[in-house]
Amino acid sequence: MNAQTDEYMTLRSLANELGMDHSNLLKYVKKHDIETHKRRTADSKGQPTTAVTHIQAEQIRQMRRQEGFGVDAVAPISDSGEFYIIQLVPELDPRRLKLGFAENVNGRLSQHRTAAPTATVLKSWPCKRAWEKTIMDALTIERCRLIQNEVFECDSYEDLLRVADKLFDILPDPEGTSQLSEHSPLLESIQ
Repeated sequence: MNAQTDEYMTLRSLANELGMDHSNLLKYVKKHDIETHKRRTADSKGQPTTAVTHIQAEQIRQMRRQEGFGVDAVAPISDSGEFYIIQLVPELDPRRLKLGFAENVNGRLSQHRTAAPTATVLKSWPCKRAWEKTIMDALTIERCRLIQNEVFECDSYEDLLRVADKLFDILPDPEGTSQLSEHSPLLESIQ
């Protein structure tokens, strides 16, 4: 790459360094009015990508430190959280629902309210992260039509909630784990 592209760092690389999800860093940068640039860089293998200058990258690092985040922190990802159903615009279309998984449903609701100020959580259930796609498919395959990005138009949100309650009633405790067999080679790693 030439000297001009060496002056930039991709947001993806900076997100990895900061222990952040790439999309969360992009939101953070926009929130703080930091100008981004489309560049072809060495770490994007020559493909156009969103980047910041090295000076901006250092500014972001300093801002994160001041907010109490370590630069080399790893973003904690929990396997447990909640599966939620959010009504995005209840006053206009109560059948338009956002389904998904979150470690913190209230935090997720706050994020949705930036675009949909009247959004409300209809209900949430304890859930494992790995169950999200299966549960979403099970709930929506016969009752809803996909709009985009986990947003659905459903026949009846009341019926969807009833089915979800039944489904979560039969699922095991998401905090539980499978017992190891006495024949499992994994026993050696914990002894």
